Amino acid sequence: MGGAFLNNLYGHYNAITDITFLEDPTAIIEPVLLTEAKDFCRIDIGTDDTLITALITTARMMCEAYTAVSMVDHEIEIVCNNASGGIYLPYGPIKGVTSVTNRDGDALVLDSTYTLEGTMYIRLMTPHEDGLTVAYTTGYSTLPEVFKTAILNAVYYLYDNRAQGTDDIGPIAKMLLNPYRRV
Repeated sequence: MGGAFLNNLYGHYNAITDITFLEDPTAIIEPVLLTEAKDFCRIDIGTDDTLITALITTARMMCEAYTAVSMVDHEIEIVCNNASGGIYLPYGPIKGVTSVTNRDGDALVLDSTYTLEGTMYIRLMTPHEDGLTVAYTTGYSTLPEVFKTAILNAVYYLYDNRAQGTDDIGPIAKMLLNPYRRV
């Protein structure tokens, strides 16, 4: 039998089985202001301000999902299988790991019962276990301009295509974000 089949059969693979964003979504400060989005989209009326504000949040969330990079501060908790070791914690850059617990709910201790590797994009190297819960904080202090430009392009694309409906961030946003995708 092939190695991939055996690894899956015996559970020797890494996978994130659940991810939860713990922060209050209304407390998030968007990296793009309404005035910036309106200027970028060349909108000079105020009747769509509520829509554009919603599109800013939607575009940012879609760009984060597309890249698996946090563009605002997040508190995240994942449940993972780290049987092979070295699983990447999604939605970096990671500011800090708050806790790691095993399936039994026992808190693990850094360098004693769990190890990390990396700086901005961190990997959980050990333990090699299933059912680990990792809580951590992510996000940029100052969002790189390329991400802000991608969000603005996604807002424009969503606004311009609102009559047809779309589940896409648009070709320009994708082009800008492709080099930074962590998925």
